[in-house]
Amino acid sequence: MAGQNYTTKTEQAYWNLRKAIVTGEFGELSPLDETVLMERIDVGRTPIREAIKRLSSEEFVVWHPHRTPHVRSTSIDDLAALYEARQIFEVKAALMAAERATAADLDAMEKLCDQLDKAIRANDPYQVAELDYDFHLAIAEASYNRFLVEAIRFLNFGSLRLWYRSYIRIGTESINDHHRLQVDAIRRGDVELLERSTVDHIEFSHDRQLKIFGFPRGTPEPAAALLAANR
Repeated sequence: MAGQNYTTKTEQAYWNLRKAIVTGEFGELSPLDETVLMERIDVGRTPIREAIKRLSSEEFVVWHPHRTPHVRSTSIDDLAALYEARQIFEVKAALMAAERATAADLDAMEKLCDQLDKAIRANDPYQVAELDYDFHLAIAEASYNRFLVEAIRFLNFGSLRLWYRSYIRIGTESINDHHRLQVDAIRRGDVELLERSTVDHIEFSHDRQLKIFGFPRGTPEPAAALLAANR
């Protein structure tokens, strides 16, 4: 995670760029000029290129051949598809975690919740976003299904900037309450509570994003409205 001691120059470049993108310091469509980044991060060209390559594979960045890479933008239609996919993958992963999670898995989730509370108290929205990402991944990993883990890992790369922006504009109230409810449900094997709390948590996050995009809660996004109109 960002803020750690980096073992390589590529890792240093990656986490510096990731934070700048997530926090909006490099806004949507911002070009990522290698020379500027080399001076900014104080690393060579190769670590910068390797970091950008990784960020491109994670869809933080668009990098076409023979063109300057730039930060990927997020549309309202991307938002609808993202949250639709999260409901499919994350609910299933949570239910599998209820059956398969070990004591160590549950301890790791509790630790992440504690770290989230600490980051919230410190008013550090970037760390809150990264820890939020880690928490959702921890539930996925407790499913012990590597395909679900990779799907959720990739999906929530697209969530990081959205989560950060919502923390800045709307706040972090009750974010971690949902997480703790999920952990408690997994620990007790209460699949009904777990399914309901996971669905509600994803809907809660989606509603926050709709509010930021200027849509009232429950309003269908453009893609959904268009689909309905053509049925």
